[in-house]
Amino acid sequence: MTSEWLSKRLLELSRLDAYIKPTSNDRVIKMDANENLALAPQFLNDIVSKAVSMTDLRYYPGEELERFYEQLSRYLNLNKKHIAVSNGSDQIIESLLSTLGKRVNVTIVEPTFSYFINRCKLHDIPIESIPLNETDNSIPYSRFMNSAKKSNIVYICSPNNPTGNQFDRETMLDIVESLHDKLIIVDEAYVEFGNYSLSQFVTKYDNLIVLRTMSKAFGLAGARIGYLISQENLAEIFRTQIQSPYPINSLSLAVATSALSVYQYFFEIIQLIRQQRDKMFLNLSKMQGIKPFRSDANFVFFESFDLYDSIQEGLCQELISIKALGDFYGYSGCFRVTVGTEEMNNKFICSIRNIMSKDG
Repeated sequence: MTSEWLSKRLLELSRLDAYIKPTSNDRVIKMDANENLALAPQFLNDIVSKAVSMTDLRYYPGEELERFYEQLSRYLNLNKKHIAVSNGSDQIIESLLSTLGKRVNVTIVEPTFSYFINRCKLHDIPIESIPLNETDNSIPYSRFMNSAKKSNIVYICSPNNPTGNQFDRETMLDIVESLHDKLIIVDEAYVEFGNYSLSQFVTKYDNLIVLRTMSKAFGLAGARIGYLISQENLAEIFRTQIQSPYPINSLSLAVATSALSVYQYFFEIIQLIRQQRDKMFLNLSKMQGIKPFRSDANFVFFESFDLYDSIQEGLCQELISIKALGDFYGYSGCFRVTVGTEEMNNKFICSIRNIMSKDG
């Protein structure tokens, strides 16, 4: 028989919002998880094959981890003492909240990365949510700062998921500097598609943590590689005390190291994605009844208002999967669509036009 306290806790957990995973149907055109689908599969297969040939899975990760730290340090132009790697940046979020989250409260902007909110709720961490400005999705500075000054931790996703915009650089630096006694976590999962990074500022601000990933720009979502950038002391404690001894498997580390060694190729793909993103925004902005928002990520966020149900049903019939968000935080009939290959993007735009012509 389950004990009373366990039954009560399981009931509480069952009521929490679960993180909704994207579709996994092979027949569907996947534009719902912000994966880098513009990369040539064979290119990544070659990287994986090379990594397999260099990896002896009989041993725990050792040399592979050191090689990755060295390569990542060169890529970031930062001493490796500022870096801690983990099994995806979501695992870093979980580790930070589970160890630092006792008797603290958090300020966030909304909407933001839903996983962070879910983990705060799991750990009973109070959240103060500040809605973004409706006109341009910017941070309402005065209101945000008034709340943040009363919090212990501030979390900002920039470029923001799901709205796609990267917040003003000077505003972000002012937040970090003004809130010097708060822990500022800046989630830069999509930063390679944006205009700047705060990663270099960890040498100046001890209260700054930057989260990065290789799931988006480097197309290694299946490898689960995330990393934290911070002051040396915090990074060392995270590596040696907070996370498990072997957080990432040897094969994933070898694949990520190989990818970083040819990062120029990935940057070329990133430029193509940016061009396709801006083209998608332009096409959507010409459609009556749809309001897209400018993006600094590899996806486009848009409102569809009264067309929401028609678009959702029509794309389902076309076997195109995008992230359906509905009405939330003052936005109406929202979707988030990943920027894929040119062929995928064209099919998506054509499908939306066909749906609207039938609906109108």
